[in-house]
Amino acid sequence: MNSTLVHGWVASPNERGTIDIVWSCIVTMFLCSWSVLFLNVPDKHDFRSYLATKLSWVAFTIFFPEILASFAQVQFLSARNSVSAFTKLGYRDWSMTHAFFADMGGFMLDPPDYPPFPVNAHQIHYLVEHGFIDFPSIQRDTIQDRNKADAFVRILTSIQILWFALQCIGRAIQHLNVSMLELDVVAIVLCTFPTFYFWFHKPLDVDTTVTLYLEGSLELKDVLVLAEGVAKRPFELTPLDFINPPPDPYQILDPIMWGLEHLLRLGTNSAHVPITRFKNTSRMNPGKVTVSEWAISTIISLTFICIHFVAWDFNFPSPLERNISRSAFVLLLGTGFTFGNLWFLTMWQLPNLCRQLGIPQVDTVTQLMYQIHPILQYALTIPHFGAYGLARLFIIIEGFASLRALPASSFRGVEWSDMFPHI
Repeated sequence: MNSTLVHGWVASPNERGTIDIVWSCIVTMFLCSWSVLFLNVPDKHDFRSYLATKLSWVAFTIFFPEILASFAQVQFLSARNSVSAFTKLGYRDWSMTHAFFADMGGFMLDPPDYPPFPVNAHQIHYLVEHGFIDFPSIQRDTIQDRNKADAFVRILTSIQILWFALQCIGRAIQHLNVSMLELDVVAIVLCTFPTFYFWFHKPLDVDTTVTLYLEGSLELKDVLVLAEGVAKRPFELTPLDFINPPPDPYQILDPIMWGLEHLLRLGTNSAHVPITRFKNTSRMNPGKVTVSEWAISTIISLTFICIHFVAWDFNFPSPLERNISRSAFVLLLGTGFTFGNLWFLTMWQLPNLCRQLGIPQVDTVTQLMYQIHPILQYALTIPHFGAYGLARLFIIIEGFASLRALPASSFRGVEWSDMFPHI
């Protein structure tokens, strides 16, 4: 036995192992994806059903954080339009929190002649404007009190993100290798920031609703009579679909969301009509989207995609994995950026295209494609998003697979003491 004494303070080895990389990445991804989700009011199911839905959305967020940010932006724009509409009516107490609470299914209309069903912010505006219901008197603080969010999780997530970011910045400064898995986590984390911003006023984990009643002896049929012919159309969700109707069924993401609903149970809603809650995949009608708002969405997606190009010259375990990874990066950029902007350019030139094609004027690109041929929308979107999804899947798998062969500097820790001047 070696009995040599070591004098003085002995520092811990400044190294890390593969399990340290895996653990920090998984914890950061999970905490970010879990805490950024602001799901709609759920059905009265058991905890297991709620947990399954939440975990499905966590998986979705890890794979497609930029799409989640787009959902959040659309909901933000819809809520903002609702606040503007109520302000014009003279109701300045209607806040973004009220609008989000309504759009997530927080208000239930209970007419005497029909089963209760959820009403969104624009439908509440219509009912208040025409005197069918009183303006909801619930205060913003009361809605926030229904928030069951655990502040501890938020604090823990913030600490984890800060620690992870400092590690990556420190490694970059000291020219230490960052693994492909860590780079992907950085991209996911950056996408959560705009999502948090768009959902800043949205209540989190609310599981109770507020019931609204029609004035006096009014019934639902009185609401429908006022709307005349437009209310006689078959409805998809509730009898009030004619009020700011939901986006047409040929929206750009519908083929993809249909598949994801079945694969990941993102919708988790029965076929009961009228619905008893809004599905988490339901998208609000944001109104007319401006060029700047579209640009914000594009920048978010581009940032997420372009971060992966940092790994272009990384050391991969094999030339084949390097070539496939580079192809996946290009595929992300090609299908995401190019397809999205072609969609925007088509929307910009929509009136001219309708005239040139000799078809009736339409409001959206999806309606244009449906006028040309009903399956054109699916023929264009499914291959693009299918390729995008495969590229994302490979990048995540390769992030873990590449850990089997990393440069030696990957396992060196950051020398924090070298970053500060010594006396």
